[in-house]
Amino acid sequence: MKVISFVLGLLIFVPVSYAFSEEYEDAKIYWKDEIVSPNSFAKITVEDNDMNHKEYPHFADKLSIIVWSDSSQDPIELELVETGIFTGMFSGKIYISDSQGQGKSLFVNSGDFIYAKYIDSTTTTGSQIDATAAAVVKVSGKDMTEFLEKLDPSMRPPTKSQVPEWIKNNALWWGQGQIDDSSFVEGIQFLIREKILEVSPPSDKSQRSENIPDWIKTNALWWAQGQTSDQEFISAIGHLIGLGIISIEPEVSSQDSKPKSTIGVDPELEKCKEITKAYERLNCEKEAKFKANVAWYKENADAYDVGPITFFYPGLGTPGNTFEINSSGQALLYIRMLVENNSSENVSLFCSGPSVCNYDIWNGQKVFKYSSQDFTSGQIVLKQGDQKEFNMFFGPNIGYGGTEFEYDSSKEYFFRISEPWGSFNIPLKLQN
Repeated sequence: MKVISFVLGLLIFVPVSYAFSEEYEDAKIYWKDEIVSPNSFAKITVEDNDMNHKEYPHFADKLSIIVWSDSSQDPIELELVETGIFTGMFSGKIYISDSQGQGKSLFVNSGDFIYAKYIDSTTTTGSQIDATAAAVVKVSGKDMTEFLEKLDPSMRPPTKSQVPEWIKNNALWWGQGQIDDSSFVEGIQFLIREKILEVSPPSDKSQRSENIPDWIKTNALWWAQGQTSDQEFISAIGHLIGLGIISIEPEVSSQDSKPKSTIGVDPELEKCKEITKAYERLNCEKEAKFKANVAWYKENADAYDVGPITFFYPGLGTPGNTFEINSSGQALLYIRMLVENNSSENVSLFCSGPSVCNYDIWNGQKVFKYSSQDFTSGQIVLKQGDQKEFNMFFGPNIGYGGTEFEYDSSKEYFFRISEPWGSFNIPLKLQN
């Protein structure tokens, strides 16, 4: 009886995620383009199906990476969001700038290598590994081949194969009924639109349907189990495109616009280089960069006075402010603002959770709660004359009273402020 009880105890405490995967997989990280242009957004993708927490079936997951460049080796932490529920693919973007003092952007010079690192703690060996990707910043008018040849092959974007191996897991779970049709389809759509999976749709698209034929699910299950070839699976996906179930139209995006203006290297930052003591030089550079960033906001952003606080919002297309609709139809809105206390007293901005936050998005009918934000311990405390930059992201529902951000082109969207000391609606101008 003791042996039986012990075995039963083990069964009770097996984590839910093991119901989907018996062993871990090594993660992959890569820049979308191995040659990036300065003053543009660069996209990073992490494939880590072990971070796809299926015990929360209605929410997309998140993870963090760090990025740096040859010219700016202080790492910047960047949050990536799962491209859809159950995809196991996480993506994010950072602005690549050749000017310093551009907020949360990565400073580069032409010819620099830029890096992204993800720490994978769930590996096939059981040991933690650092997955690193690299790309090169374009030098105008120059053949970049010699730069690319210097890159470690393991850090370059993966060569395109017909079907990424990880999608077999999704096909298996879908065929076994562990994930629904929409979750499987949105994963396939993402792969096609990102040109990771190349599928030729059939020439005859006259037959349309809203339902996936049973034979395609059976085909996917057989393929995941190794009973059919990659080409047979790809043909089935092509059939779904022909039925109109999978869309391969380009995504709607307004995020790759160039910032309104930039400012040159701050003289104060140049003076910091004369300081010989490392910690004093770093403190000097940090302060100089912050002053330059504040000056950039005051030159480029619209100012909104709300009680004792001024909100500086530079608008879409500037570092940290982007809007797009991804391949699965999820609207993604990133907002970055500077706030300044104009009063003689301390003032707090409060936001401790999606359901308990004085900041949200409003379209005149519906309220949308954030997916992530960087308020320290749920608030930003500003002393007299203080300035502070903050970030908020609206997208998938993360739970805890959150909501999924939805975009309706017929409506206007506002960043809504509802503090005890003042309220205001800042227009976001999301219309394309």
